[in-house]
Amino acid sequence: MRLRTLGGLELVGSNLRRGAFKPLLLLAYLALEGPKPRRFLAELFWPEAADPMNSLKVVLHRLRQLEAIFADEERAWTMLECDALELREHLRTNRLSEAVNLYSGAFLEGAEGDSGEELEDWIYTTREATAREVRAALLELAQREAAGGHFAEAASSAEAAYRLAGAPPPEPEELPRFFPLLLAGGNPLAEAIKREAHELGLELALSAEVARGRLRQSFVGRVRELEKLMALRPGEWAWLRGGAGMGKTALLRRLEAGATYLPARSGLPYATLEPLLGSALSSPQALLRTLASQEGTWLVDGWNRIDPESRELLTRLRGLRSKARVVVASRDKPALEVDSLLELGPLSAKELEAHPGAYQATGGLPALVGAFLRGEPLEGVLEGRLEAISEEARAVYGALSLLETSNLATVRKALALGAREVAQALEELITAGLVEPSGTVRARGVARGWLSARPALETRLVLALVPLLPDLEAFPLYQQARALTDSSELPGMARAYKAWAEELLRRGFPQRAAETLAEVASDPELSLLRARALERAGQYKEALEALKDLPDDYEVLALKGTLLWRLGRLGEAKTMAEQALEGDSRARAEALNTLGHLSLAAGDFAHATGFFRRAANLWQLLGEDARWVGALNNEAMSQIYAGESAEELLGKVFASTKHHPAVQSKALLNLGMALEQRKEYKEAERIYLQAAASALEAGTLDTSARAWNNVGVVYHFQQRKEEAEEAYRQALALARQAGETLIMAMALGNLAELLSDVQALEEAILLLEKSGHQDMAERYKAELKELKSHLGNGHTSSR
Repeated sequence: MRLRTLGGLELVGSNLRRGAFKPLLLLAYLALEGPKPRRFLAELFWPEAADPMNSLKVVLHRLRQLEAIFADEERAWTMLECDALELREHLRTNRLSEAVNLYSGAFLEGAEGDSGEELEDWIYTTREATAREVRAALLELAQREAAGGHFAEAASSAEAAYRLAGAPPPEPEELPRFFPLLLAGGNPLAEAIKREAHELGLELALSAEVARGRLRQSFVGRVRELEKLMALRPGEWAWLRGGAGMGKTALLRRLEAGATYLPARSGLPYATLEPLLGSALSSPQALLRTLASQEGTWLVDGWNRIDPESRELLTRLRGLRSKARVVVASRDKPALEVDSLLELGPLSAKELEAHPGAYQATGGLPALVGAFLRGEPLEGVLEGRLEAISEEARAVYGALSLLETSNLATVRKALALGAREVAQALEELITAGLVEPSGTVRARGVARGWLSARPALETRLVLALVPLLPDLEAFPLYQQARALTDSSELPGMARAYKAWAEELLRRGFPQRAAETLAEVASDPELSLLRARALERAGQYKEALEALKDLPDDYEVLALKGTLLWRLGRLGEAKTMAEQALEGDSRARAEALNTLGHLSLAAGDFAHATGFFRRAANLWQLLGEDARWVGALNNEAMSQIYAGESAEELLGKVFASTKHHPAVQSKALLNLGMALEQRKEYKEAERIYLQAAASALEAGTLDTSARAWNNVGVVYHFQQRKEEAEEAYRQALALARQAGETLIMAMALGNLAELLSDVQALEEAILLLEKSGHQDMAERYKAELKELKSHLGNGHTSSR
């Protein structure tokens, strides 16, 4: 006989029918709850009877005749097979498919009847608990189906879990698990769950494609390890060693088909090996014989976490000639003799080459790789890995993640740790796969994200590290410290900012240098440096403003002269530059360069060439390569204006500007002008566009504006009117932003001529006259005269 409790209540194989409600219910209760005292059963089942014990006696007599129950003077019990008990056994031993197939309906469905309040509570509680367990099994099966890419099947299982008979409505926190499974399989229930979640204040925003990506099996790599494990012969043992997050469990799961997966379980004796031993536990020796006789593949996951009795039994089994293949996964070294030891480390770039960006984002750490492939946030996964290591190791990890280049000695000093403590922390981190032996952090971007979510720890580490680092290395951390502490006056901060800005200027990025210096409290030295950066970025008005509170020493006078020339105040510029010639080499070089430009504007090309050449010599002596190349470029420009060949000099300039986009853009501008003069318009256009892009990258707005103006001129000559207009307007916008009056006037004049706009050309002439560019103003007046006569065909390139 067999007691059926799922989907109804029936003793199959007997003549006891549904009408015998109390006897069947008593059998169900004893089958699930085990032996109980007779008085307890009488009061539970017949609480309102005149003689509950007599009622129980009658039922027991009837059931004894069927050999369905056993009883003595004190207790009653049953040994019947029961579907609910079998279901529990399937769930306990992880045979989920068998459990789901066995569930034919709600526990004791329709059997509530006249059972009394306490017994009815038991029915409902057991019904819901059983259904919850089956629902969890269905969802786990759905996850497995989705991992294999079987999304329709997964959605069907998820829907079955949602609508499961006997189960209460899912809790709000369960809905996010149902939703992606249903969505990935195109099940319409997904939309209903989304609405239900919204009503509960939960927003489930996910596309089907993203859902499939997250659910799909993300196991990659480990080909060599898989081959070795699959090649194990009966009786052979393998030990799989790796830190947390190295993919030990994922690798075992990959082998799970046809094998017995044994996750570590603690608590009751032999809990881990229970799926192999069954419920009939006996002496260790008998259990050992049971294991030794079994074949197959056993996958023991987590040697250090399994119950001691299972560990002892497996250790003794290793000394026997067993038939099974055994794979043990552990963080530790082998605790017993094995035939094969496999060490799991991070995945290599080659193993991940089929997944672009995976190695760069994760450093090959398997746990992060899986999250990356599923489109999940990596910081949460990393946090789980870090929880398994010591607090000191986490601090070392955070400090290393802040450094561009690993420096264990600096970290040791910053954290005030001993060499032994750092070595132990490093060993933890290496074992976990979080850092390389050199201390280089894997997936540093993820590590920084994890650290930034802990501002207290981040602030402590940053402030401890910055005093120990060279200025350029300290700068990024000072930026962090400034944001974390809201202070711009930390010791050493100004020095680090100055070093960083000077390096940006050396590399040809003045705009970024100026923006960097604007972040910190200013002193005279930083103000002068910022003004110099603004000047090189073409922001002349802002640069002059930065100098207004500084005393007029020779360097300040030289820079003011340059700025005043740029702003068209030529007389003042000459006065300042001539005064600066009394200063040191740097001030003299700056002043000579300005005097060269003033001579160029006056058409005195010979003097301009001489001034630029002397400036170039001084910049070279000072080791200012970018300024030296810039002066050479200006010398070439004056030669071009004088009608001389400057190709040799420009070649020298190009060879020296490979890593200086600001200077290179000016050299390109001059080359474009030479090509334009030779009427090689197509090549001139290409060079001008290259100059405009290079200048914009470097933040030199004035050079970019000049280049766009010249592009417009080339288009203008070729009768490409719409393109010319667009180029001129681009030049105007950049010139306004840079405060470059001369370029603004030239672009406006060219645009006016293109559009036959007399008023605009008159405005351009006015700008030129006010800024002191009389020669250019006269040329435009001639063009204005021609324009008024409808003969305008002259265009002005930026010189």
